[in-house]
Amino acid sequence: IQPNRLNPRLEFRKKALDELSDSIKESGMLQPIIIRPVGNEYEVVVGERRYRASQQAHLEKVPVIIRDYTDDEVIELNLIENIQRENLSAVEKANSCIQLKKRFPEKYPAWEAIAQKIGVGPDTVQEWVRTLSLPKEIRSKIAPREIRRVPEGKIDYQTALHVVEKIKEKPKQIEVVEKLAEQHIP
Repeated sequence: IQPNRLNPRLEFRKKALDELSDSIKESGMLQPIIIRPVGNEYEVVVGERRYRASQQAHLEKVPVIIRDYTDDEVIELNLIENIQRENLSAVEKANSCIQLKKRFPEKYPAWEAIAQKIGVGPDTVQEWVRTLSLPKEIRSKIAPREIRRVPEGKIDYQTALHVVEKIKEKPKQIEVVEKLAEQHIP
């Protein structure tokens, strides 16, 4: 089994992989990875982190589901899976939405089509995409979507959009966002 050469995720956090690897060593892999045949080998389609963590845990066998997918189908599946993750920021989700729209314009001609496919409202997708127009200093402060609370040093994307909407001067926007993130003000 080979890694997914089409995976939109470029970085894998070492600490998170270490934790997943430890969990797999302790409890085994609870969910199979999806692979596809490519030449004489197989390639990961869905479950790249689990695949890497299982390698790190030195597993000789992992549960898999084998499916035939084209490159376009793999890219679409990975983008959709990434958008649905809770641990991605609105900025990362927006990038995946834009890639879907650019790569598959006939299937996703409007934000509404993407929203329907991933099960969120069109307004949510449009707000994610709006985060891409924020200054990079603000985008870097936007937290991954967390169930419990926004982590220290970060703010939620809606707060970032609200600050930029209310404050017109870019340096002041950045200052306010940094202060909110630093002081962990809800």
